Amino acid sequence: MFTDNLQMKLVLTIDNGNPIDVPGASIKTLKADIHPYGFTADLSFWVSSETGGDPLFDQFVTQGLIQVKLDIEPHFKPEDGDIEPLTLQGFVTDKVLLKELTIENVNLKSDPVLYRHYRINFADPAHVLWRQHFPCDLLVDQTVKDLIEANKATGVELTYDWAILDDQFAVNVLSPGAPDKGTSFYDFIVWFAATHNGAFNYDGQTNSYTLSGTKKQDGDATAMSELEVADYRIDFPETLRCNDRFLNVSAESPQKKETTRDTVKEGLRRDFLLREPITSDFEAAFTLESSKQKSRYHGIYLTHRRFPQLTYRPGIFVKLEDGLWSGKIFLKGKQYRVKDIFIQAHAVNDDPDADHNMANALYDIDMNSGLELKEEKALNLPPFQAPSYPIYVEGKIVSEQGKDEEETYQIYQHPQKETDQYKVAIPIFDDKQVVCPFEPLFTPGHFYFPAYKGARVLVALGFHKARIVRFLDWRPGGRLPMDTQGDHILFGKSDDSNTSISHVYVDNKPQLNMKRTSSKDTEIIQLQEGTIIIQTKDESSQ
Repeated sequence: MFTDNLQMKLVLTIDNGNPIDVPGASIKTLKADIHPYGFTADLSFWVSSETGGDPLFDQFVTQGLIQVKLDIEPHFKPEDGDIEPLTLQGFVTDKVLLKELTIENVNLKSDPVLYRHYRINFADPAHVLWRQHFPCDLLVDQTVKDLIEANKATGVELTYDWAILDDQFAVNVLSPGAPDKGTSFYDFIVWFAATHNGAFNYDGQTNSYTLSGTKKQDGDATAMSELEVADYRIDFPETLRCNDRFLNVSAESPQKKETTRDTVKEGLRRDFLLREPITSDFEAAFTLESSKQKSRYHGIYLTHRRFPQLTYRPGIFVKLEDGLWSGKIFLKGKQYRVKDIFIQAHAVNDDPDADHNMANALYDIDMNSGLELKEEKALNLPPFQAPSYPIYVEGKIVSEQGKDEEETYQIYQHPQKETDQYKVAIPIFDDKQVVCPFEPLFTPGHFYFPAYKGARVLVALGFHKARIVRFLDWRPGGRLPMDTQGDHILFGKSDDSNTSISHVYVDNKPQLNMKRTSSKDTEIIQLQEGTIIIQTKDESSQ
C-alpha cells in the first residue's frame, strides 16, 4: 500500500439530462478492475447541500440510466511528461444511498440534509447493456457484421477491423440461448471472438470497442521507472504438451490432420471430430481451430509504489529498463503490453467536508497490474456462456416448379460447392429463405420422396447452417379416416395429377387400392376379398 495524491473528475449524466459534476476529493473510496475488454468499478462519494440543493438526489432515487465518466491521474506530474488520465466510462448497475447527514438535536428551519453519501457500482457500456440483451435473429446471404449491426442496439460504440466479418454466409443466426440458460448479446460477441481467434478490446478514452482479427501491435514502448514499482513477479503458465488431431468423419471424404507443436510430449494428442463433406471446409476448420490453441508466454505482475507517472491503461506498451533498473534482470530488452489493472483507494480523510470542493486528495492505495509480452498472441477475453445452437423453428418448403397450387419439389444447387439443397421459408423471420441439405432424412436412400412445396417442417438453425429435422403435417389428401385403419402413399403434384396407393380395412377385411389420376383420365386397380378390379376411365366422355 502507498499514499498518493490523486486528481479525479467524476461526471454523472442521468437519462441524457444535464451532466452533474462531483469534485474529485468528494470521492472517498474507489475500487476498479480494468481489463482489455472493459472494467467493473465501484466508488463512494459525498454530495453537499449546505449552500444549495443536492443536484443528484432527485434523479438518483429514480430508475433512470446513469452514465458515468471518471478520470484518474496523479496530482503531481512530471514537468516533461504529457500524461493522459486513466478514464473509465460506463453505466451504473446498482446504487446505494449510504447516509443522509443532518444536524441532530438542533431545531433548524426546514430541517435540512447537509450531506448525502452515495455509492455506485458501474461497468463499461457493453458489460452493462449487452448482458441484458438477448436477441434472436436470422439473416440470409449477409455477413456477421450485418448480424451484429442489426442487433447491437444503442449505447455501445463498436468498430471493426477484421476481414472475416465481411465474409458472406447463406445463413446467419443469433441464438438467445436455452430458456433456462440464456445467452446474451455480450456472450455472443465474446464467443465469436474466442471461436474465431479474434480480439475484443475496449478503449476508455473514446468509450468504444473494436472487434479485430489480431491484437494491436503498433505503438512505442514507454520506459517505466523503477520508482513506479514496489515489487514484481514473473509468471510462467502451463505449456501445451499435446498435438491436436482433426478427423473429418464424412464417409465420402474422410481426412485426418494433426498440428506439429515443438513442445509436445510424444503420444499426447487431443482429437476433434468434424463432419465436413466439402474438403475445403475441413481445411478451413483445421486452420482456424489449430491456430486458436496457443501456449502463453510469460507474464509479469507488478505491485505499484505510486500511481503511475505515465499514460497507463490496458493496451499501452512499456519497458522496464534503464534508470535504476539493473541491466541483468530478466525483464531487460523486453516490451510488455499492459493487460490488467487493479486499484483500491480510500481517502486518508473520509469526512464529508474534508478537502471540500477540491479536485484532488490524498488516498491510501493498493494498485497492481498484469502485463504480457508485446508479441503475445493468446486472447484476453472475459468469461462467456456459449450460444446454444441449433435453435428450432418451423418453416415451409419452397419450390418454384409448376403452378402456385401444385405440390412440386425443387432442387437448388450451391453456386460454389455444387451441393444439392432445399430452400425453406421461415415465417417468424418474415419468410426469409434458408438453404438446407437435400437429403433422404428419415428414409433409406432407395426411397425417393423429396419434400413438396408448402410442406411444414421443423428446421434446426445453426450459426451458419440449417437442416430439416422433422416433417410436421400430412399432405393434403394424404390422411385417411381413422375407421379405415388405413395406410396411404400419395404421389404427384395436385388433385388432378397424382397416383394414390392405399391399404384400408373394409368390413374388417384388407383392401389394396391403386388409383392414377390425370385430369379426367383415371385408372384403378383394387384388390379385395375374392375380387380384383382393373378399371380405366375417361370421365370427360360421360
